[in-house]
Amino acid sequence: MSALSCVTENDILSLRIICKIEANQQYKIEEVDKYGNTALLKSCYLGRLECALILLEFGANIYAVNYFGQNALTLASYCGNMQLVLELLHRRSYQDFNLSSLLPAVCVASMRQHKVLVKYFMNLDPIGTPNLRTVHGLGLNDMGQMVKRKLRNLSQKKMINNAIN
Repeated sequence: MSALSCVTENDILSLRIICKIEANQQYKIEEVDKYGNTALLKSCYLGRLECALILLEFGANIYAVNYFGQNALTLASYCGNMQLVLELLHRRSYQDFNLSSLLPAVCVASMRQHKVLVKYFMNLDPIGTPNLRTVHGLGLNDMGQMVKRKLRNLSQKKMINNAIN
């Protein structure tokens, strides 16, 4: 059993035990999966607040970035877990997280249509946030337009399929 499998199973008790015996080097909380996710990154992606809190308590690397250039804040924004986002930002600044990710957290929140998170991030950095760009050069407005287009296309496809059937 590893920290990664505990997070996958949401097995908080085993995770706490593994973190305590980490000093024995039998288990590693910084082990990565095939995507480069540590247990902390995976807990953020899955929105597992309690797992993330345990990992942070035992010194999990909050600066970890997976093979896709995603960090803990980016992944917590993906799942839309506001409590997890707040906990992460209590330990590291919003601007610092954005500097270490290929895709700023606000852009992820915008793509996933987590409006509360988008508003929160914009309030954290009202001047810098509108100027943030993804590694591809897309800004916050570009992301919103892209999502709206995708939703419109899906809606049109559904209407066509309903008309055919």
